This record gives sequence, structure tokens and C-alpha cells, in this order.
Amino acid sequence: MFYIVTAFHTEAKPIIEHFGLKKITRPCRFQVFVGDNIVLVESGMSIVASAAATSFLLTEFGAGTRDVALNVGVCGAKEKSLKKGDAILCHKIINHDTKRAFYPDIIVKHAMKEGVLETFSSPVDKGEYSESRIEGDVVDMEGAGFFEAASFFLPPHKIHCVKVVYDYLDGERVDPVRVWEYIRGNIPLIENLMTCYNVLDEWCPEFFDEEEPEIVREISRGLKLSVTMTYQLKFMVRSYMARHKREPEALKEFLNVKVSSKNEGKIYFERIKEILSH
Repeated sequence: MFYIVTAFHTEAKPIIEHFGLKKITRPCRFQVFVGDNIVLVESGMSIVASAAATSFLLTEFGAGTRDVALNVGVCGAKEKSLKKGDAILCHKIINHDTKRAFYPDIIVKHAMKEGVLETFSSPVDKGEYSESRIEGDVVDMEGAGFFEAASFFLPPHKIHCVKVVYDYLDGERVDPVRVWEYIRGNIPLIENLMTCYNVLDEWCPEFFDEEEPEIVREISRGLKLSVTMTYQLKFMVRSYMARHKREPEALKEFLNVKVSSKNEGKIYFERIKEILSH
């Protein structure tokens, strides 16, 4: 099941139309639309509203670890190197107020640009902020609330923010028609991302088990990897298998390696990262 959270109806409308979603008519705090394998909620604007709607959606429909949550909406870009209408798949999400950062694990191939999203609690005008105070490549008012709430239900490789550049933080008035056009224009990329997860789940469901694959446990033990490095290795192996549809045979040479120090283990780990990146 795919759970989609948007802030406004203008962002949701092209998705509703494309996937033929139908509005739930029973009394509900949020506008909810359902279809085949998709549920969408309109949260309203703000970090808190997005977190509340996300928690409601994933609880109400019983989300499990094999489901995927997507936050889709428009954003402002800090630099004009990103074009209006570009879809950004966010690999880091920052809550500007708390400075807490979240890291989605992107383990499938996709055709979007990637970038850092920073979520603010009020609209951002670049004229009122020095560029050094804006850490993200793009800015919104919902993403961090969405991700933090979704992370109570789903693992980080099943939670993603897809943001479409609308303006350059210059106070430009939001045109609902242009928002609709920008989101509609990127539906093929969003649908492709969803298809990748469907294929991945069908081809190798064990990717999403909580335990590490045996090869990860053995290498982690031999190389004295930290908990964080072991976590990274697990997802690099999954990503490699998703791309190549086979296990990384080259890793077997590391199964018998036993290091005497963590620094030595780090050297081997860098070699493994290079192998799994291809």
C-alpha cells in the first residue's frame, strides 16, 4: 500500500485524477481519498498538521513495514540551479526549528534529482533570511513533520519526500493552477518510484525483514563495524540487489577477514562501499 500525504488539494488533485481515487464520505478530520493500493490525505499547512495527518493515515489504515509513505508537494528552492517544476527526491530532511535531521534511505533507481529539504514553521522569504541560515537546497513547511511521524510506523527506506520546485523563496504568490500543472507534470516520475518499490517487493520480499542478511552479520563481526556502519552496509547490500537482481558475489572475499582494530575495519568498509556503489 502507498500512503500519500499532501498539504493542499491543488497538490492532491492531479494525483487523485491520475489514479482515480475516490473521497471517503464518512466523517473525518481530514480529506481522505482511496484507490487501488493507494490512500491519500490532505493535511493542511504546517509541520504539526502534516505530522497529525500522517499519524492518522498510517494508524487508520494499519500501515505495515512493507508499505510506503510519500509526502508530495511544492517547495521553494534556494538556488536557481534547480528549475521550476523540477521534482526533488529528498535524501536529507532538516527541521529548521529543532535542527533535527532525518535520512531517508533511497535504495531504488529513480529519475528525479536529489537534494536536502529544510522544513520551516513559517513561510520563508530569502530577503529576510541570509543564505547561510538556510541549510537545505529546497524549503517547505511539512516534510520534517511527515517524516518524523511516519518513522514511528515505517523503516527509513519506505518514507520519502518528493518536492516540486515552485519558486525561489522570493515571495511569489502561489497560483493553484501552476501548482496543479507542476505536480501533474511529475506524476510519471512519482509513479515510476512507486513501481520500483512494487517490483522490489515482488522480486525479493526479504529485503524488508528486520534482521540483517547473514552476509552482513558475518562481515560486520569480522570488520568490527559500528552499529551505524552495519546499518549502512545492510541497505547498501539491499540497494545493490535491487539494481542487479543478484547478490554481490564480490563481498564473499570479506567473509574471512578478521581485523584487529576498528580503524582497519574502516579501511575495508570503504572498499566495500566502492564495490556496492556500482
